[in-house]
Amino acid sequence: MAEETSLKASEPNRAICVVVGVAVIGVLLAALGWMVPHFIAQPARATLTQETPTGMSSGYAPHWKAEEIVEVPFGETVVLDDLDWGMKYDLEASPYLQEDWDSMTDAERKASMESESWDEEIAPFSARVVDCAMVSPAAFTEWYPLYVETNLSAGSGMLFADEDVRMVVVDVEVGNLGTEPAAPPNPVLRCAAFTGDNAMMDAGMLPDNYAQAALYPLGGDDFIVGLAGGYDTLMPGETRVIRYAFVIYRNSFAEQDGIDNADLSAMEVAYLDCSPWRVIALKLANARDAAQVHPRNAYTDGILGR
Repeated sequence: MAEETSLKASEPNRAICVVVGVAVIGVLLAALGWMVPHFIAQPARATLTQETPTGMSSGYAPHWKAEEIVEVPFGETVVLDDLDWGMKYDLEASPYLQEDWDSMTDAERKASMESESWDEEIAPFSARVVDCAMVSPAAFTEWYPLYVETNLSAGSGMLFADEDVRMVVVDVEVGNLGTEPAAPPNPVLRCAAFTGDNAMMDAGMLPDNYAQAALYPLGGDDFIVGLAGGYDTLMPGETRVIRYAFVIYRNSFAEQDGIDNADLSAMEVAYLDCSPWRVIALKLANARDAAQVHPRNAYTDGILGR
């Protein structure tokens, strides 16, 4: 009977030992779980700088060397009454399009040549840069809070480190010199310090769609994120300032530190002509305090009638 009592008394001690042993093993496994990823070499992560895009647009102009670059000083007005675009000129510049053209039937080629997009004469207009500023996406958002919403699904500037992104805001006074309502073509932001060949027709970048949507948003009872149609349409004889916003990244520049030394005086907004191949470049002013450039949008200007 005494022996049986002794065996029963040892069972709680054995249970305690088992629990302690399991706990110790758990601690060791947790320690190993922490140590393994810290002591085994991990692949290097890409930095925000490496992840930024170039921001350069593609397809808006032929990849063709400009025959002439006309520089217009800051604040001076240029009359653009003879700009030509169209598939006719794209064919001249692109062997790939020429191959497609050669594969078409005579009827298809005839239809293309009779379309408005074959040889398009841009409605005459005047243009003058009246103001410009370089700001951070955060500062731009203070002016236009809607930019936060437009960026949520865009993968645009606000997803990158502040030091890797700038917003170039340009006010262009545009006048309709024609006899019909018309919208001027979007200007292109160009800079010799950007990556690529600045002598090419397709160098530079177009205004950022999401920034423009924050500048000139859709209205209505239910606020919808999107760019208001016709925001840049001018009546015959009308002159108005249109604000354009461009997003530039660290990788927009040929040199990685280019964005750190970016200066508006080295940049220009340009209009393109395909006959002859030329770039009309309106120079920007020296970098200035962004506080001197006031917010401008569809509502403060009354463009959308609100």
